[in-house]
Amino acid sequence: MSTGSDQGQNAEAGELFLQHERPDLDEVRAIFADIRKDDQRAGEVIDRLRALLKRRSIQPCATTLGDLLDGVAALTRADALRRHVTLTFDAQPDLPMVIADGVHLQQVLLNLVMNAMDAIDGSPEGERRVVVRAQHGDDISVEVVVSDSGPGIPQEKLEAIFEPFFTTKANGMGVGLAISRTIVEAHGGRIWAENNEQQGATFRFTFPVAGG
Repeated sequence: MSTGSDQGQNAEAGELFLQHERPDLDEVRAIFADIRKDDQRAGEVIDRLRALLKRRSIQPCATTLGDLLDGVAALTRADALRRHVTLTFDAQPDLPMVIADGVHLQQVLLNLVMNAMDAIDGSPEGERRVVVRAQHGDDISVEVVVSDSGPGIPQEKLEAIFEPFFTTKANGMGVGLAISRTIVEAHGGRIWAENNEQQGATFRFTFPVAGG
C-alpha cells in the first residue's frame, strides 16, 4: 500500500511550490486537497482491507473505469511531477461498467502506478514514462494495463512477485502486490505481469463487467 508515502510526497511537492518566488497558489491548493483526500481514502482502504482479510463480504457495485482512472490520476499527479515522470491515463470509449468495490479497485491501480514510478526512478528524466489504459477484454471482463519504461522484471521473478513478502525493492515489505492479487481474485478477476518486448514491464488485471 502507498497511502502514507503519497501524503509525504504530496506535502513535499507543496513545499517545493511554496519555495518559488511567485508560487502557483491554485496548484498548491490542489496538492493539499489531494493530501486531504489521501487521508480520507486511507481510512476507507484500511477498513475495507480489514474486512476482506477477515473474509467478510466485499461491497461490489457498478463502477465506471473512466472515473476510477480520473481519481487515481488526481492522486498521483503531484508525485509524478516531483519525479519528472510522464504519466498518461487513457480509457477506451464505450467501456462497460464493472462490478467492483471501488475503494479496493482504486487501491490496486494506485499500487501498480506507484510501483511503476518506483521502477523508473533510475531512468534518465526524459525516459520516465508510465501509461495506464483501461480497455475491452473478453465478453465478460475489462482489462486495466499499467506499463512502464523501466528495466523490466527478471524472468525468474515474474511468478514470485505476487507472493507475500517477496520484494525487489531495497526497502519494500512485499505485501502490495500480494494484497492486490487478493483483491482482484476476490472480485473474480486475475492479475499478472509480463516484460515488454523492448523495454519495461506491464501489469494487467481484469474485472468482470456488470451483467457479464
